[in-house]
Parts: sequence; C-alpha cells; structure tokens
Amino acid sequence: MAISNKFLQTFRHLTRATGSGSLKTLVPRVTRPIVSAPMNGWSGPSLVAAVANHGGMPIYPIGYYTDPAKILQELKNTATLIHDVDPPTSPNNTDFLPYAVGFITFWLERQGPELLLAILRGEGDTSSSHKRPPAAYWFSFGDYRPYLALVREHGRPGSKVIVQVSTVQEAVEAQNDKVDVIVVQGTEAGGHGAQKVSPLMTLLPEVVHALHENKTSSQTLPAVLAAGGISTAAQFKAVESMGASGVVIGTGFMPTDESPGPQRAKDRLLKTLDGGVNTVRTRIFDDLREFDWPEGYDGRVLRNLVTEREAKYEQAHGPVFNKGAASFKLLKEDHSGEKADWVKATAEQDYDLLPLWSGTGVGLLKKQMSAAAFMDLLLDEEKKQ
Repeated sequence: MAISNKFLQTFRHLTRATGSGSLKTLVPRVTRPIVSAPMNGWSGPSLVAAVANHGGMPIYPIGYYTDPAKILQELKNTATLIHDVDPPTSPNNTDFLPYAVGFITFWLERQGPELLLAILRGEGDTSSSHKRPPAAYWFSFGDYRPYLALVREHGRPGSKVIVQVSTVQEAVEAQNDKVDVIVVQGTEAGGHGAQKVSPLMTLLPEVVHALHENKTSSQTLPAVLAAGGISTAAQFKAVESMGASGVVIGTGFMPTDESPGPQRAKDRLLKTLDGGVNTVRTRIFDDLREFDWPEGYDGRVLRNLVTEREAKYEQAHGPVFNKGAASFKLLKEDHSGEKADWVKATAEQDYDLLPLWSGTGVGLLKKQMSAAAFMDLLLDEEKKQ
C-alpha cells in the first residue's frame, strides 16, 4: 500500500526497528489502512495486538467503563502482546504505543475526564521509566470538542484524533476542528449509530466532496475512513474509489480467532445470510441493559426472538416495549418476561435473547480465520502470497 495513502501518512511517525546491531533500520508500522472498530466484549488485547502486529490500526474499546484501574490494566496487557515496542533509552516526542483508544463521548462526559487524562499520561504502558500513550483517540456519539481540547493540551505532540460522523455537516465541522481522521459511518454499520443516516454509498462521496469544497488553501484534508457493512476486497476497492483512505471494520473482526467473543456467537454470525434482511436497527437492547443512550441513536443487531417480538407488537400496538421496565416482557413469548430473565440470558449467553451487534456485511463472512488473514482478504493480498 503506497505511502501516498492519506491514512498511512497520518500515522507514518509510528515506526518499528528491523534488522540487528548496526544494521537496524526504522520502517513504518502502520502499513495497511484497516482500523478494527472499538467493540465492547469483542476487541480485547489479543485482537488489538493481532491487528497492530499485521500493520493495521486497532482501537481498544473504553466503552461503558466504570473501573478505570481495570481499563489501564487491560491496556498494559495489550502492550505486552504487541511486537517491537520496547521502550527507547531516552524519551522522544514520536514514541507511542501503536493503537488507539475509543471513547463513547456521552459516557465519557458522564464519568469525567480522569481516565482520558491518565491514558494521555501513558498510564496504560508497562514501562516504568518512560510511559508511552496510545497513538490516537477515537470519539463517537456526542460532543467531542472538550476532549479534543484535552488531547491537544495534555497529549504528546503527534497524538491523533479520530472522530466518527454520520452526516455531511458533522464531517465539515470535524474538518474545521482540524481532527486528523474522519470516520464516515453509514446505516449499514453494526452496533450503535445515528437513527437518521444515509447508506454509505451516498454518504461517503457526499462527505468527500464537501470536505474538498470546504478546504481552505492553508488546510490539509483529514484522512477519511469508510464504515458500514464492509467485509470484502471488492467493497474495500469500492469505497477507496469514492475517496476513502481506508476502512473501519467491526463485524468482520468479530468471528476472527483472536476476538474474545463467545464461540457460539461467532458461529451464529458465520451462519447468517442476507445481512440486510437478517439484521435490524433497534433501541430495545439498550433499554434491556438499562443503558441510558441519548435520543437519536440506535443499534444494528442480528434478528432474534426479542427483535421479532418487538416488531410484531409494535405493528399491532405501537412502540411501547422499548421504554422502561416493560421491555423485559419481550423476553418471553407470552410477554411475561422480567428482569431476572435478562440476567439469566446474560449468564447463559443466550443469543436468542441477547444482542449480537452486526452490520449488513455479515452475510459475506464465510469462515473463521485469524485477524491477519482477514486483513489480507480485505486487501486481496492472500492471492499474492
């Protein structure tokens, strides 16, 4: 992949040493414009390290954190799995750990900035002498601007900011804020997203056009990444032709070997066909999990008993079950479900009732493989080896 790629240029300061002794040379670490999405329960240290070790940019999911110490320990565990990250003998401003951390912005606002500041100080590193922070900070779902300011004030020079958007206006605003990477998320994406959002096929080229129109002579265009339903090399080439410098992949990494998700869930993903039909957007699972998501967002999941019962009831009676304790009734066919049934389903990993977040590209995933093999598949590199 040519260094002219805008995303690869953004992270060209991340290097690793090859060779030995006096013959050591520094080469780019990020060589594949593939980002693994921040997915709670699916993007653990092993997957983050696998993507980083194969030249991608992984995002560790901070998510709905309540225990900052646990998050920092997970980041330390991640650092031990990434190759060629021994700390230098003396600190320098281009020394980062080769991954990003992903924040749900409205949750960060509720919890306060202390964890972000700790990560900016490098407290997720294992080194005792020279604490290295992550290379980048991802913000989605809320006002990222206060945290952009914190990264710029407290982050090491060279720290990058990645912002996810779902409208042309949001993309232009992010450009005006001089973020480094803009992720354009279409309605096809699995997991959470805006309820009112265009398909990636139309949103991406419109965003790219608007960014070029908005650019001033003194500005540098941010890297643009495409997100939503992408599972194959053909799709990668398509979004690249529309102006994307790379892709963000969530669902495609879920059934990889290194993902910590349950095997029964991986098997369920791989058996799903016709992803546009067999996934659905809903807010019901945030209600069942008692997560107070702001209005305007929902999440795409594989259809299951809960989504089918919700659809049938809403067709007959209107949207009732996705509000308050009444949502638990959908856990049983006769609408007698209770919160205890949700606790039981969670303990038993019952995906007839639990959410399996998935994008429309799930139907294109055919077999389990390593993260590296999936990345090669996306770039059509497996045929060249």
